[in-house]
Amino acid sequence: MSDAPHNPIQTMVLNVLAKRGDFVPSSPELATEVEEHLCDALSPIAEHYSTSNPLWITKHALSTVHGCEAHHVASRDSFSWTIASVRGTVAHKAIEILINSRTVRSPGEHVDDALDRIVESERGTASDFIASLSPGEQADLRSQVVDLVTKYEDSFPKLEMRWRPVVESNAKVELFGGAVVMSTRADLVIGAPGSKVIIDIKSSRIMASHREDLRFYSLVETLRSRQSPRLTATFSLETQRIDAEDVSLSTLSVAVHRLVQGAQLLHELDQEKRAPTRRSGSTCYWCPLAATCSEGQEFLTGDRDA
Repeated sequence: MSDAPHNPIQTMVLNVLAKRGDFVPSSPELATEVEEHLCDALSPIAEHYSTSNPLWITKHALSTVHGCEAHHVASRDSFSWTIASVRGTVAHKAIEILINSRTVRSPGEHVDDALDRIVESERGTASDFIASLSPGEQADLRSQVVDLVTKYEDSFPKLEMRWRPVVESNAKVELFGGAVVMSTRADLVIGAPGSKVIIDIKSSRIMASHREDLRFYSLVETLRSRQSPRLTATFSLETQRIDAEDVSLSTLSVAVHRLVQGAQLLHELDQEKRAPTRRSGSTCYWCPLAATCSEGQEFLTGDRDA
């Protein structure tokens, strides 16, 4: 990290992310043990898939299928942009530009650069949604993202190259000859293999499910690099607070259990072996079924009346 003076929030982030003096990287044998256990559990499911028709497992797929299955099925082949989702996309792009920039610029300049790049991207992406907004809505979007990027800059010291920061880092693991594929995309990764810190940056507040998401990330990284990450962390731009968890055999075991359960659910729904169950929650706010779902309407009405 930079030697420049840190404000209290930056110091808090540094203290949370700092490597302890007694830290010992995991051994390759741990990755082998985890992979063998995972493959044993997934074997009955994997036999229904192939390289040409793989079972794709992502953070989004796991989080939705473990939530409301009806929402998962309704949204798995379609996606509609909202102000909230595009705000997060623009903020992440602006932070990516900020981290990799060699010149000092204001948060607003980084946001303008991010908006320009997104608008100039291929059709069918966030560019179409942004273009559909009125000038007033675009100005409001820019204002919200500038606020988020400013909070990021106020919270994280400048990342030095010796920390090996990588933004939007992709990782993929194929099992059973490619019949099962696990894929992740981390917002920010710091450190070398065996000592990596995987950070998820959220524009909203921290939720309990975010730890579950990051355990999946740490599992994929362990299988990919044959060494587990040192730490995973969720940072909320809204609250400027960080929630971190050491990666251990215990957290990896929890991730394996959740992944196997999720894979079974994905398989059952993919093969239409049964009707999807419904479970109300925060996804009701943007679910395409909300208008006709009694459970969703009851949740939304109760939330408004609270």
